[in-house]
Amino acid sequence: MYIQKVEDQRTTEEQTAVRQEKETNEELLAKLNGMEIKKSDESEMKEKMNTQDTYTYSFSDEGELAAESQSDFSFAVTEDGTFLMPENGKQSGTVSYQSVEKHPELLNEMNHLVDISF
Repeated sequence: MYIQKVEDQRTTEEQTAVRQEKETNEELLAKLNGMEIKKSDESEMKEKMNTQDTYTYSFSDEGELAAESQSDFSFAVTEDGTFLMPENGKQSGTVSYQSVEKHPELLNEMNHLVDISF
C-alpha cells in the first residue's frame, strides 16, 4: 500500500509512506465495507480534492508501489472525511463515487492503523 498526503495540491517525500503488511491492508480495506456511497460529478469531486488536504491510499497485488506507479485499487479521503472512490479497480485513477456521509473519525482510525502522522 502506498499512502500519500496532498496539501495545497502538492506533496513531499515526507508526506508519503509504504506499508507492506498484508493484514494491515486487509484490515484497512475492511473498514470501507458497508460504507454508503453515491455516484457524483467528477469535476465536483476533483474540486474537493483541490481545496482540501487529501490522503490517497493505493493498493497493488503485484508488490511495492511508488509515486506514479499503477495501482490495482486506490481511493482518496479529504480532510473533512469524504471518501472518494473509483467505479472499479480498472478505473482506479478516476473518482466516480463519494461517501454519502463524512467520516473524519474513520480517516483518523485509518491513519493510526497504518501509523502515519502527516
